[in-house]
Amino acid sequence: MEKVRVHYSCDSAEVSNTTGAIRSKFAEEDWTADLILSKILADIAVEHPILEQAIEAVRGNTLKANVRAEDEKAGKDYICLKNFIKANLYAPEAETEEAAKEIWKLIVNHNPKLDRQNYARQIELSNSLLANLKSPTFKPLVDLLTGVPERVEKFTTSTASLQSAYKELATIKSEELDLPAPSAQKDKLRTMINERLMPYLEGAVDALPEKYEATYKAICESIEINNEKARARQTLKESQKEKEPEEDIA
Repeated sequence: MEKVRVHYSCDSAEVSNTTGAIRSKFAEEDWTADLILSKILADIAVEHPILEQAIEAVRGNTLKANVRAEDEKAGKDYICLKNFIKANLYAPEAETEEAAKEIWKLIVNHNPKLDRQNYARQIELSNSLLANLKSPTFKPLVDLLTGVPERVEKFTTSTASLQSAYKELATIKSEELDLPAPSAQKDKLRTMINERLMPYLEGAVDALPEKYEATYKAICESIEINNEKARARQTLKESQKEKEPEEDIA
């Protein structure tokens, strides 16, 4: 019997996916009569959610950084928009000056420091301001101002990006948990599968193939699916490394 194991190069998500597939397969039948297998599965059931939470925490940190980056862009676009409107207040053309005054009143009504509000309030105020700037009442005035229409579009784009990033972050449940690094928890689960579960199943299949073989084969297939992804990624990395030019040594 060929021994199937979770490949060492599987990343955290692949180990988590493999573990989830294993747990789902075993959930299809009642294995409580097998005390050893039940204990292994119980231990895996404890450790798997920890890996999932650790992966989610890392993703949450990435999303927070993304929101901060988008917030910075939107803030700069808003300040730039305000400065262009202010510049038009000093236009020699009376029509342009009056239009700038009306648009500046709109800025004041929406909080000229909206970029310093919390994310939710900032997005709300920004969208309201943009809706007014593009309304039939104010758009003709905006179009009279030098450089302002372009800045409105820039601010529209960055506000939409900030809103999208903020919504994605809001889907993450932020819990203050003492979680291990995903890589450490991944290794722990891989060891449990490779050194406890699979060796036990191989012995069980030899002893009682009619009871264990179908489940064992299904689990091997699940493991190999993620192993193939890991191997392909590893092969690609090695191929790219070989193509890198050697550094000249003087």
